[in-house]
Amino acid sequence: MKPAVDVGSSVSSDPYQKTVCCLRCEQKLQRYQLWRASTLPGNSGHAILSCPRCGHVEFVSDSSPLLQNLELVTVDAGDGD
Repeated sequence: MKPAVDVGSSVSSDPYQKTVCCLRCEQKLQRYQLWRASTLPGNSGHAILSCPRCGHVEFVSDSSPLLQNLELVTVDAGDGD
């Protein structure tokens, strides 16, 4: 019989309390930006997770629990009107 594996006390049982990392290079992410792609009413937005190391970009729902421990970065972009 194999012995039980000791996972240690540092492993969180809550999957949403983990560090958010880049899927490509595993760099820890600390910020996100909001992005509205549609003007349709009731359509939820997305958040952009961008890796500062490798430039990989992921889109998640703006209500994703992964965003709870990340800093929202506001971007002032427009057409100048």
